[in-house]
Amino acid sequence: MSTPTGRPGFWHFTREFLRDPRAIGAVFPSSPYLARKMAGLVPAGDGFVLELGPGLGPVTRALLERGVVPADLILVERSPRMVAHLRRRFPGVEVIEGDAARLEDYLGARGTARAIVSSLPLRSMPASVVRQILDQFPGISRPGTVFIQFTYHPRSSCHSIIPQVFEHDGGHFVWRNLPPARVDSFSLRHLPS
Repeated sequence: MSTPTGRPGFWHFTREFLRDPRAIGAVFPSSPYLARKMAGLVPAGDGFVLELGPGLGPVTRALLERGVVPADLILVERSPRMVAHLRRRFPGVEVIEGDAARLEDYLGARGTARAIVSSLPLRSMPASVVRQILDQFPGISRPGTVFIQFTYHPRSSCHSIIPQVFEHDGGHFVWRNLPPARVDSFSLRHLPS
């Protein structure tokens, strides 16, 4: 569905924002520039790519355009309407309707992720829930797994709370986004002992 904004599904996004602004965490969908920056930080190789909070799928699209094959991409989204939209838009990509705080329940014995790409609004979520989400990452990761998170704040939204086995690789600003965004990446250097 196209709208006067020129972005497909903008009405779906706006409706979900009005229904639950804290869960969406943004007034506008991510720009293609932000989506490409996030996708560009995903390493090549084996293992699945996990996307948390894909919304309408701008980052999903960028990941596929970057060469992530649909069978290697797993999306976790809470909103049933967004899930239905994603399943129609990206056939062949697994879309799990659920909460990122329950990743271990959903992923089971699927192996390890090469990247975890998150558009979750960590700053507007309760700290205990953010901790619960981030604490699951080592269990689905291996040395070299990259965690990518964006925020609208000038500082990283998770630098001080991500498990210490992840090291900060750096932050990047994407000015061509409304509002401008910061993308941070973290790499798992070693598994917890």
